[in-house]
Amino acid sequence: MKNNLGVIDLFSGCGGSSLGFKQAGFQIKVGVDIDETASRSFRLNFPKAHVFTTDISVVSGKDLLLSGGFKSGDQVILIACPPCQGFSSARRNSERLTDPRNNLIFEFLRIVDEIRPRAFVMENVPGLATNIGKPIFDQILEKFKNLGYLTTHGIANTSDYGIPQRRKRLILIGTYNSKVSPTFPIKTNGNPEISDNLMKWVTVKDAIGNLPKIKAGERKQSDFMHTSANLSETNLKRIKLTPHNGGSRSSWPDDLILECHKKSKGHIDVYGRMSWDIPSPTITGGCVMISKGRFGHPDQDRAISLREAARLQTFPDSFKFYGSFGEIAKQIGNAVPPLLAQKTASTLVEDMLNNQIL
Repeated sequence: MKNNLGVIDLFSGCGGSSLGFKQAGFQIKVGVDIDETASRSFRLNFPKAHVFTTDISVVSGKDLLLSGGFKSGDQVILIACPPCQGFSSARRNSERLTDPRNNLIFEFLRIVDEIRPRAFVMENVPGLATNIGKPIFDQILEKFKNLGYLTTHGIANTSDYGIPQRRKRLILIGTYNSKVSPTFPIKTNGNPEISDNLMKWVTVKDAIGNLPKIKAGERKQSDFMHTSANLSETNLKRIKLTPHNGGSRSSWPDDLILECHKKSKGHIDVYGRMSWDIPSPTITGGCVMISKGRFGHPDQDRAISLREAARLQTFPDSFKFYGSFGEIAKQIGNAVPPLLAQKTASTLVEDMLNNQIL
């Protein structure tokens, strides 16, 4: 699909959202992110895009339009994933309310006001719209309405969209045209035990089952991304005693269980293995460490590799990452799954085509 619209990607990271929009037929014109390493990955994959590696608060709408070669916001699709830890349900209320990253939502609103893009898509944690962030979210929706935007939003579980990962995300879509009422992406996949009319979930095995075996701390010479973290002697004992295909630390002898885990029943996924036949848990920046979640390989005695994490996020093997092992893991975990972005972008394209404004 060819169109004359270009994408400006705010909080662009390594480019997960941009990749999905590119796959849907859009031209990636501008990226903005404060992280230098992530920005270098973005440049590798979108060499024709102009990248601002700076605090978004010093970038104006005019700067963005000029750098992308846009005559007006009507040529722009604005996408954004403001850092969302401030609204995460994993944090205490006192921390969530005072997190300075909450203000970045308003930088996104400012850019929309200054550019007036033809459409925008924002992705974030569900807590922004459903929990402690709801008053802020309602305020933002009202401001978008006053600017002339029609919006729709909802919570998407990525496994319902063909992504081999369970990850709930808020998606907000807005259009600056009274003829186009945006629609939310329709689910395409479901639990095969429940959903008869949808395609089956894409599983961990579907995504990574054909990759070569490696050991903890090993790098596959033919693919530097197929590298797994080294494990201490104790952690190697732990993973070996964790049952294959979804096992947890509950099988360990007492001498291997951490004192904090003896006192608490929480965080039960920590040190667990993924299961082959269902989607993975949410891939985070700590996804290559067994101590950070259920990130053990289903049957090899190690954490998942960078390549496996990238595949579970739906990055193609051709996507280029720059940085150290830990920096790349962070980029992968922070990214919007490209396939989710692609399906959102395709829904937006269909809405515009149906109303003959594309």
